[in-house]
Amino acid sequence: MSPERRIILAFALSFLVLVGWSAYMREIAPPPKTSPAEEAPLLPSAEIAPVLPAPAFAGAPLPETKQGTEERTITVETSHATITFSTRGAVVQSWTLKHYRDQQGEPLDLVQGARTGLGFPLEIALDDPQQEAALNQAVFVSTADGVLASAMLMAPVELVFEWSAGQLAAEKRFRFPDGYTIEVETRVWVSGEQVAHQVAWRGGFGEPSTPSSRFQTQFLLRTPEGLRRTTVEAATQTTGWLFKSAPQFPPYTGEASYAGIEDQYFAAVFFPENTGVSAAVASAEWTPPGEGQKPQKIGALSLGAAGGGDNRFRLFVGPKAIQELAPITAPALSDGTQPVLADELIDYGWFWWVAKPLFVSMQWIYENVWSNYGWVIIILTLLINTIIFPLKYKSMLASVKMQKLAPQMRAIQDKYKKYKFNDPRKQQQQQEVMALYRQHGVNPMGSCLPMLLQLPFFYGFYKVLDSSIELRQAPWFGWVQDLSQPDPYYILPVVMALAMYFSMKMTPMTTADPGQQKLMQFMPLMFGFFFLSFPAGLVLYWLMSSVAGVGQQWWINKRQREHDQAEKLAAKERKKEKRRGQQAGNRD
Repeated sequence: MSPERRIILAFALSFLVLVGWSAYMREIAPPPKTSPAEEAPLLPSAEIAPVLPAPAFAGAPLPETKQGTEERTITVETSHATITFSTRGAVVQSWTLKHYRDQQGEPLDLVQGARTGLGFPLEIALDDPQQEAALNQAVFVSTADGVLASAMLMAPVELVFEWSAGQLAAEKRFRFPDGYTIEVETRVWVSGEQVAHQVAWRGGFGEPSTPSSRFQTQFLLRTPEGLRRTTVEAATQTTGWLFKSAPQFPPYTGEASYAGIEDQYFAAVFFPENTGVSAAVASAEWTPPGEGQKPQKIGALSLGAAGGGDNRFRLFVGPKAIQELAPITAPALSDGTQPVLADELIDYGWFWWVAKPLFVSMQWIYENVWSNYGWVIIILTLLINTIIFPLKYKSMLASVKMQKLAPQMRAIQDKYKKYKFNDPRKQQQQQEVMALYRQHGVNPMGSCLPMLLQLPFFYGFYKVLDSSIELRQAPWFGWVQDLSQPDPYYILPVVMALAMYFSMKMTPMTTADPGQQKLMQFMPLMFGFFFLSFPAGLVLYWLMSSVAGVGQQWWINKRQREHDQAEKLAAKERKKEKRRGQQAGNRD
């Protein structure tokens, strides 16, 4: 295969991987059920019990009985969220973010327990399923800063829930300083002694997935070995983590800086005060209401102090935004590692070295030039194309040289076309081609350089759009109201394919092979098809790159025509001079 064809094939395969993986993650089938335990509901659940053996309890029953008479709700208002608790189980029924909206335009509720019926955040997980069920169904007595809690509280405030009956008792304390982070403290007694337990986030997390969602809910665990992520589907299979070198989770007992659950743009992260923790995950199947809905795996995470006693956490529930995560300090690990939450939760992937500068540049343009991310992408795209234009100009000169060599290339191909691809004489064809390139000073890769330079920017923009909450629901204008989602009417991909076609028609063909020429002409259609499911912001970037390419190619072609005309005139003048010299010689 020629270098050009290899580059095109590599580029096309890269797109196929992205599109195929995106479709797979949207349509992934649930794993086969291997045991009845996998079908157990999350409330109550023995799957997320601590991995430590149950201690031997002794002692007299608790002297005081403390129980609520009826279930009621208590709402805590902070500057960033509205959090609704139920006295039944002392759990969170809703965690609504004030500054973010769901797909229906309503304030975004990150708690899905009421929808799924599979439990609620901040339930208690115990070794004994019956005791666990009793605690999570009990009606607690609630007080706020020492007095009976009212239905509405404003931060800063401390909310306390207590319940006891016979040999079983529990206490939960929640402190709300303000912002996205709260403090959680829990205790459980059996027969007068504190016992090991975990705090569980159940019932699902995050905003309800949209048809174009490319992100599965994931679990997080930060250990001295690094940050480990796994999807709900993968975490509850017997193989454990997706990365085999990671510590096994579920379950996990050991040192951890934090653990949590996340979706594409939001996270609930527990920061334990205890050095050693026990953590586990569970899942249950839930089918959304409505005809034709597919079953979904709903995940639950539980975390507690290894060895028993009090559970003390800081809990962050909010957006994965740099300005919100940067002030949060995660507990340092024993090896001296200090996790940086903003760097670890916002996952830019392998191309972080491109994605991060792109994001910083976009933010600066947004704050200082134009407060619309659609126009920001256009401005940044034009700047990038301007920066790489000198290389594109050199590439065009290489293309012109290649075009001039096309007849000789065709002659070499015709010379060896009778041989099969595995014939040793085919190697001679490649040697003759390379000798021709060297003779005329042509770099066969030179014409492909601009396309190769575009790849890191393409992937960088893809990760920025996929990971940066700032572009979630960011409108451009007209029909494009969310740059992080595909164009609903496919207008941008169609226009992009047309712009690519015109740009390619204006670019000199570097090959004389009709097959390769047809492949090049087919590329705009292929790219347009690929981009149908890509975020509108990414399509806008590639569209503007193609438009800029049309303008640049027009200027390059104009300069080349002027250069060719000047060469023709110079050649004519040389011929005239030669003719005059010959005539003068004849007269002599």
